[in-house]
Amino acid sequence: MLEQHLAFASHAATMAAVMLINSTATTVLIESSVADTSMRYWLFLNWALAIVLLIDALLKRGLSRPTAVSGRYLRRSEWLAYAFGGAWGSLPFFINGDEYMAVIYAALLILPMIAGMSALLPSVPRVVMRYSATAVFMLLLYAAISSAKSSLVISVMVLVFTFAVYFGMKRTYMTFVSNVESRIRAMESHEILIGALNASGQAFAYLDAKGNVLVQNDLHKAYFTGTESDLSTGSRRLPRAGDRYWQKSVETVPNGGHVILHTDVTSLEQSKRDLEVAKEEAETADAAKTRFLNSMSRELKVPLDVIVGCSGLMGSDSNIPFDEREFRGYADQIRKHASYLGGIIDQIISFSKLNRETVTAEEEVVELAEIVNSAVSRVRLASPGYADVPLQISIEPGLPNVYYDRTALERIVQNLVTNAFEHGSASSITVKVSRIVGRGILLMVRDRGLGMTKSDVEQAFEPFFQSSRTNEMKDGRGVGLGLTVSRKLARQHDGDVLLDSQDGRGTSAFLVIPPSRCVSANEHEKPAPVRENI
Repeated sequence: MLEQHLAFASHAATMAAVMLINSTATTVLIESSVADTSMRYWLFLNWALAIVLLIDALLKRGLSRPTAVSGRYLRRSEWLAYAFGGAWGSLPFFINGDEYMAVIYAALLILPMIAGMSALLPSVPRVVMRYSATAVFMLLLYAAISSAKSSLVISVMVLVFTFAVYFGMKRTYMTFVSNVESRIRAMESHEILIGALNASGQAFAYLDAKGNVLVQNDLHKAYFTGTESDLSTGSRRLPRAGDRYWQKSVETVPNGGHVILHTDVTSLEQSKRDLEVAKEEAETADAAKTRFLNSMSRELKVPLDVIVGCSGLMGSDSNIPFDEREFRGYADQIRKHASYLGGIIDQIISFSKLNRETVTAEEEVVELAEIVNSAVSRVRLASPGYADVPLQISIEPGLPNVYYDRTALERIVQNLVTNAFEHGSASSITVKVSRIVGRGILLMVRDRGLGMTKSDVEQAFEPFFQSSRTNEMKDGRGVGLGLTVSRKLARQHDGDVLLDSQDGRGTSAFLVIPPSRCVSANEHEKPAPVRENI
């Protein structure tokens, strides 16, 4: 029904033009050869109907193609066919005085119009047959009324022609219906195929020999362009397209076209990356464990040996005589090495807490100069051997206070200063605090030691890492957690710890305190809320 509607609507203007031209030419011809006629009335009738059809065609011009129609428009078209056929078949009634010529003219003009209509509208046989039947009926009616001897013969000829048109139209219509049903089945099959391909999660496309897409599903339309530059057959992994990874497979079909199938391998790629990350984490953990064991084998054993030895000499079972000065010396050694062991254990516990993210920060407004001086004093007191190492503290006047966890900030400064003492080869150390425009506050701790290699700088923040140039200090060299813990604490406070070292020219460590942590004078009484799990 939709196809018939579209066929009639697309030829409406043509039929109107044919009627206007043919009715005008017929009127001129008959009036020039027959003396007594009323053809102007017949011409007016046909023109009126043709104009109605033309207006209908113009009103539908430019409208979008409908997806479905009711039978109402087709029924209206059938009534128009009755009117057109009746108007055209009434031709002999307007030729006066010559019944023989009226029948001849009517037969000669009705039959070509029926043939033309059947050729113009083969897919709308109902309209054609109603036009033909009405036109022939009017001719037969005139033949029955008139007394012309040739009317019977002409009527039989017209009826035979009309039946021939009918059977021809029937065959043509059946072919038309078969074609429409085939197209509908093809469209349904296409929709089912596209639906199945959409549900498969794969991007499918069928391309011609030039690479232009002829058929594609929604996934291919969303992620790929209308052409494919690479049409070489086989399967290969593609770079990332959109937010997914794809495996592309290309096959050539016999007509020279190509079938392309993009398989979504995002989950496989993600699993591969997860495995790589897990492998890297396992290797890192294994390397950290190895470094930890290597470090602990000396850092724990040497102090414990000293403590056990000194306590054995001081015990009741010892038979070695010594005076009070020696006794105090052994006691100092025990206290010194026990304090060193306590510091190592404290670093390990702090690192473990930071990794589990169970540290609770008590943030408050603190004065940076106070923290720096206190941290330096604590480092010197903890290791009397550092008392003779020159250290210069330079703090820019007028620095703002900072909003920080006091314990965390002291731990960071202590770790940086301790590293400078341990690796500075007893050379002078500089602690400088200044404001950097746009960066907040920068605290620098610089030593003049041997420096670090490039590979050592890259690994310096890894847990339990020991530089290949670490000095063999009398009291040990730590467990390699100072920089790791310092960076974690700094980043928990929106800052960072950075490192710069030049071979043979020493090392500089930087604590960056962002502007968001700097407190102006009118914010000095800012409350100190507790942040959990930082």
